[in-house]
Amino acid sequence: MNSEYIPSSYEVIEELGRAYRKYRHSIGLSQKDIHDKTGVALSTISSFENGRGQGLSLLHFVSMLDALDLREGFQCLVPEVSTVDLRKLWEEENGKGKRR
Repeated sequence: MNSEYIPSSYEVIEELGRAYRKYRHSIGLSQKDIHDKTGVALSTISSFENGRGQGLSLLHFVSMLDALDLREGFQCLVPEVSTVDLRKLWEEENGKGKRR
């Protein structure tokens, strides 16, 4: 039995919001600066940073990442799909599909 704790989606959103606020502060930007760069409402930014970002659209979230130059860091969350046809490669390596 796996006893490792897995946070809920809401807890992940809260953690992302807190981390976003902490990083924004560390580089000296205000919520107004983010609003000016993205057009995202101040209330939306505040809600996200305070763990109530469940209604935050993906478009706004990506815009907010862009405002802090953080998008590249989040691209690693989705692995790149190989364009190699693994079945064809296996067949070639194991002599399948070849005429004798």
